[in-house]
Amino acid sequence: MTLDFPTIAIIGLLLHIGLAAGFSLILLVMRGHPVPRLWAASLWAGALGTTLLGLQGQMPELLSIMGRNAFAVLGSVLLLCGVALHVGRRAPLRPALVLAGGYMLCIVWFSVVTPDLGIRLALYSLLVMIWKGWEVWLLLRHAPADIRRSCRIAAAVFVFDALLFLVRALLPVAPGAGGDILRAGLPMNVTYVGSLIVMMGHTFALVLLIVERQMVDLRRLARRDGLTGLLNRTALMDDGRGQLAQCQLRRLPFAVLLLDLDHFKRVNDTHGHQAGDAVLHHMARTLQRNLRGRDSLLGRYGGEEFVLLLPATSLEQAQALAERLRTALEACPLDSDIGPIAVTTSIGVAADVDATLERLLARADAALYRAKAAGRNRVVCDLGVEPVAVA
Repeated sequence: MTLDFPTIAIIGLLLHIGLAAGFSLILLVMRGHPVPRLWAASLWAGALGTTLLGLQGQMPELLSIMGRNAFAVLGSVLLLCGVALHVGRRAPLRPALVLAGGYMLCIVWFSVVTPDLGIRLALYSLLVMIWKGWEVWLLLRHAPADIRRSCRIAAAVFVFDALLFLVRALLPVAPGAGGDILRAGLPMNVTYVGSLIVMMGHTFALVLLIVERQMVDLRRLARRDGLTGLLNRTALMDDGRGQLAQCQLRRLPFAVLLLDLDHFKRVNDTHGHQAGDAVLHHMARTLQRNLRGRDSLLGRYGGEEFVLLLPATSLEQAQALAERLRTALEACPLDSDIGPIAVTTSIGVAADVDATLERLLARADAALYRAKAAGRNRVVCDLGVEPVAVA
């Protein structure tokens, strides 16, 4: 059995170019996303390295060796940085470049000072195993829960890639190969063919990572209000019903706060809708800041109304929190280009153990109506329920 390495190299080159070009098409619909750009650049770096391998014999040997190793290392650095960003970590650019620089110095040494093809191949295999181990660690250790499935699949592909290069590191170079990788022997050629197959799985794993991330982002966007970033009404009601059911199973009270921005129409009419949007955003951020660390659900209910759902919270506790939120908003006007804009809110509060979420919202709305009728910027509790203490 014979494998013509130059032919394999040409096939590898065409495969690299095809995968890089295909992956780059993703950038047409994902402009501004750094991770796909890094991964596309990584694939193109690999294609350029393979091109130099195919041109061996048509250019100075040292230039070919250094060029293809430099592109291979560049591709690995770009891939690693993309993986880190994908799982929410900082790109480890400095340590990656130190590792890459050390490797390139070794390649120079074993190409010029003490030429040895076997050591160069072993060094490259070792480097790939380090890169892949690093990427696998990032994918398994730091992957967010909602994209963990694709990260595990990609990690499995990267592990297989590392094992392939472990086998290559243990294989002997054919006698008489000298410094010519094209004559490294049948075992090396077989592992090169295997690496082409793994490369296809490698590319599809990257596509899978992007697809799952996009699906998660779309689901998240579907649950969020576009202006404030809070839960939208549908998500708020769905999550609220689930938390209310848990409280009712444990016979714990459940409280609802319905907040309405005071004189919001006046803000829009006086300062314009952009100022009105800024006020809504400011209110959302202020509420989030003052609710940090508390088990609650905060969402935009519609227009200038916000809803805060509080599991295991009595009417008295909810009233006290509502007063703190009202005070915090009153003390924190919006600092805008046209000067400070006062932000106050009227709040209706209701709590119960057995009522439905819709019923609690209706009672909080009735309390809110009384707060607005009494002059706004105040907290009013539902009159139909006596305060329920939490055990």
